[in-house]
Amino acid sequence: MMHEGTISRPTKELLEAFKAIPTATISDVLDSMKLNGIVNGFRCLLPETRIAGCAFTVKSIAAERDTYTAADFPIGQVIEKMEPGDVFVVDLGGREVSHAGGLATTAMQARGVVGMVIDGGCRDIDHIANIGFPTYAHHFCATGARSRVKILGINEPVEVAGIRVRPGDIVVADATSVAFVPSTVAGKVLAECQRREELEGQFVSNLHKGGTFEESHRQLGIL
Repeated sequence: MMHEGTISRPTKELLEAFKAIPTATISDVLDSMKLNGIVNGFRCLLPETRIAGCAFTVKSIAAERDTYTAADFPIGQVIEKMEPGDVFVVDLGGREVSHAGGLATTAMQARGVVGMVIDGGCRDIDHIANIGFPTYAHHFCATGARSRVKILGINEPVEVAGIRVRPGDIVVADATSVAFVPSTVAGKVLAECQRREELEGQFVSNLHKGGTFEESHRQLGIL
């Protein structure tokens, strides 16, 4: 039986503000706070798109074909619990098995879900690209979930490529990486990100005006 935890969602205003922040900047800020939250190396389907949303977490396991029944993979029930602004965040232990395809992503998109991050696989990549659903996954693979995947729980803490993610955490993903920001420090992280983005803007402006990299670095203290 699928276990269901609780989720406290961030405000729309907070998510919109994070959407303006590159994952590289978030990485620098998390580093300065001695926090881990960056997942590198996932496949990115729509590199021109950045998403920011609320982590709706799913913990699943995978095995050989014919191990599980249809009742073990109630993906439709899971999707019905999602809300606008959510990001489908799946811990499948990095297994090369699809946890979502064209039908699931179409259903999620219709509910206002802004994207998905899967530490496992997804399929129907052409379809997902055509509908414009931002997707970040360990694998793009055809192997289906039917009889191979069991959903253990939703909205409980999970691990994505070694990063602890809790329901309600902020997810920011772009062409560079996927960033998870703990909800408990989201406001502090955002404020520091905005400060650094302003400094980077000044750095670029200095370069365009003929200043050198070293001069700007000494003046602003960033790289």
